[in-house]
Amino acid sequence: MTPADLDAIRSRIRRAIGTVQYASGAGYETSYQAEGTDFTTHFRAVGIKAPEQLEDDFLNLFIWVWSLKDHLKTCFEASGLRGGIVEDEVNHCPALKYVADIANRAKHGVLRESRSNEFAELVDVGFNAPQNSIEQITVAGPEVTLRLKEPQMVQIHATVATKAGVRLDALAVLNEAMQCWEKNVLTKIAV
Repeated sequence: MTPADLDAIRSRIRRAIGTVQYASGAGYETSYQAEGTDFTTHFRAVGIKAPEQLEDDFLNLFIWVWSLKDHLKTCFEASGLRGGIVEDEVNHCPALKYVADIANRAKHGVLRESRSNEFAELVDVGFNAPQNSIEQITVAGPEVTLRLKEPQMVQIHATVATKAGVRLDALAVLNEAMQCWEKNVLTKIAV
């Protein structure tokens, strides 16, 4: 692992952060049926990414931020430092422990052990589109189309939730985790 490799990973994480901060996209379609009815509504949104894509973007970011740990340990050991220093930082940074839980759950489908002891998970990923971000809403029978004129005004939300009931903004947790890596780990090696 060279300093250039480490920089490439950090750049990838910065790009991934950008993907979760902006909702614009080609659009998406979905259908749903109200409970107790036989009426199906077809919804189409134009100018915004699918909510599933936003969730994927967040999960990918959690995985990359957590994966940085293994790369940092390799760099430490190549520099003659103890790789356990990286693990020590994880144990002192709550945000990194939450990131570990979410990344491991995403990678393995289930979380049997929790780095945070709180079994943190990513929940409530979605959008809020203020009225002034919407260009047009068209309702034609069962067809509903929403066209955005200002997708940059759409507010993205994603939450890190723990079994103890703690709820934190997911992007704030990710940013805090990166600060732990940057300030408390990367400063100890020449990159």
